[in-house]
Amino acid sequence: MSMIENTKNSEAFDYTVGHGATQHDDSPIHGYVTIIKNAGTNNEEIIVQNKHNLLTNTGKAYFHDQCYTNTSAGGQGCRFVGLSQDSTSPSASDTDLSAGSGEISTGGLARANADSANTSGSVTTIVKTFTSSATFTAVQKSGLFNASSSGTMAHEAVFTSVALVAQDTLQVTWTLTLG
Repeated sequence: MSMIENTKNSEAFDYTVGHGATQHDDSPIHGYVTIIKNAGTNNEEIIVQNKHNLLTNTGKAYFHDQCYTNTSAGGQGCRFVGLSQDSTSPSASDTDLSAGSGEISTGGLARANADSANTSGSVTTIVKTFTSSATFTAVQKSGLFNASSSGTMAHEAVFTSVALVAQDTLQVTWTLTLG
């Protein structure tokens, strides 16, 4: 097993989140993403582990609506995982993965519902394993959505680029803390 990129949970992290507010590492909302190529095999490769991700403005509004203001049953949870070959840095104003090369929609890497989504206390873990059926030269961004197409992108993260060929797997694990 090899590891390409590792970001420790304790690493200091500041960024701007709309309306001039700055979100710090002590914020009650945290999200981390781990990407593993060929998970569970002899040639397993950890692409990134515990990389802090960005909660988008639309994602923040969606969570507040779902938790506090909706008077009906609400919508689908943000458990659809999307991938992109785009390397553009995440922005709180992003609403999808369409920047640059756009969201991948073919070759076994199209946006899909998580294999599992579990909550323990204030931490939710969302896992999706993709199996490539084509060659991709630079998968390097992931996003969490509330729909299989369009919908609200709540989180996004860019990670070290990984090349995939047919039958390679890519396991994406989002660990999210709210409150």
